[in-house]
Amino acid sequence: MGRGGKVKNDELERLKTIEKRIKEIVENFGLLTTDIVFEIVPVQRMLEGMAYEFPINFSHWSFGRDYEKHRTIYDHTGQGIPYEQVWNFDAPRALLVETNPFALNVTTIAHVYGHVDYFLGNAYLKRGRIFSDVANETKRAVSRFHEYESKYGKEGVEKTIDAGLSLRWQQNPDLFVEEEFDDEAVREKIITLERERLRSRDSYFVFNDKESEENIKAIEDKLKYLNKKTPPNPIYDLLGYITHHSSILKPWQRDVLTVVRNQALALAPNRRTKMLDEGWATYWHVKIMRRLFEEGLLTAEEHNIFNTFHSRVTQESKMSFNWYRIGLALFENIKERWDRGRFGLEYEDCKDSAKRAYWDVGTNKGSEKIFQVRSSYSDRMAIEEFFTDEFIREMSLYLYEEQISGADIIYRITENRPEVIRNILKQSFALYGIQPIAIEDANYKEKQDFYLKHCYYGLELEPRYRDGTLRNIHYLWGRNVYLATVTDDKDVLVNFDGSSIKTEYVSKAI
Repeated sequence: MGRGGKVKNDELERLKTIEKRIKEIVENFGLLTTDIVFEIVPVQRMLEGMAYEFPINFSHWSFGRDYEKHRTIYDHTGQGIPYEQVWNFDAPRALLVETNPFALNVTTIAHVYGHVDYFLGNAYLKRGRIFSDVANETKRAVSRFHEYESKYGKEGVEKTIDAGLSLRWQQNPDLFVEEEFDDEAVREKIITLERERLRSRDSYFVFNDKESEENIKAIEDKLKYLNKKTPPNPIYDLLGYITHHSSILKPWQRDVLTVVRNQALALAPNRRTKMLDEGWATYWHVKIMRRLFEEGLLTAEEHNIFNTFHSRVTQESKMSFNWYRIGLALFENIKERWDRGRFGLEYEDCKDSAKRAYWDVGTNKGSEKIFQVRSSYSDRMAIEEFFTDEFIREMSLYLYEEQISGADIIYRITENRPEVIRNILKQSFALYGIQPIAIEDANYKEKQDFYLKHCYYGLELEPRYRDGTLRNIHYLWGRNVYLATVTDDKDVLVNFDGSSIKTEYVSKAI
């Protein structure tokens, strides 16, 4: 455990002793753990970790912008920094703030151990750790990128990073799908499969000549189409495909884009599980801190400090989604329901509200269930299954409107129907803020132009970001870029030819 200059030696030794005990408690609770690198740092270092996304990262203007934004908020309000940061590496690394009260740093250590169990046990976070060497890769990239700036100019490097960052979250909506970029290999696999289908259909429809002819012709037409289609299947990983196939990229640019993409692949699972991850860490830090107080390792005064900060973290927010509060309450709710048997057909079919309220058949499956949720659920899955009408009402998960009344702010409920709230949340968490866009044709009009298709689900692309992204794709691909999307509820084809954006209304639906 490293330390900053403001932490006294006796406090550091005490913190080390308690951290050792926390690890023992965690193991007794049945949580997964490993060696964690803790570092006590000044506020500036924490702000850098927030802005640069990793302990060490390459230089880019957007990181500097985010750092200044976080620093300004902190300088003027004393707020805006997390109590801790932890990275999902093979050797997890966590930062604690040296100005935190001792009890708060103990709490954050307990919180980090909850995160680490989630990292080690959740299927999505395991997926992210496939790219865990991104920590060392990023460290090595810093010096390489400096060399690129010296050789090829800072402007060119920044522009390449700009383009990569604008595309990095355009990944396959299914994080467990590994898209292949070798067009010829993929094409051969698909053609082999279709030929096998052709042979089997020819045999199957031997007694129905007309149907046999129609099906055989459809497959033969598809084979002809596949022979010239590039890529053979739609590709959602825009940055991966461009990095592999662009004819204008220099080797150093491919290196830059690969680093940007790998970072995004490592971080993407965190976006799918933020509520559950923070809720899980909060759930266990409460239990760990309770044990420490029971054992007399922390004082009554430190208990008050813990209560104050824990209350701040989990306080209700009318105008935003408090991941810590809702995630914690969700795990507590699931634990109680499965302990009391408040699930299954018999319970769901019960219409007696009084009987449901006191329902307890002593199943005691709560611990088993919450570990199952920790292991295999994303936030969206959890919302769909566990955000019952009762839970939504209990947590007051409503839509509110702020109204000013003299010196007071009054919150007026504008929507409180559980089915509506649940649907809004499901839609919000379905795509995690990303609008899927697929590469349909990388040789459009047989001119090596790019044809993209926006997978439209009712939310239109913001024109400024849409057009900027098309320009960035053109910069990396070097040819015309077309995007089929929806504007003002009408199908359009947006084109950037290297000089201007053109929008054409089309009749063909997306």
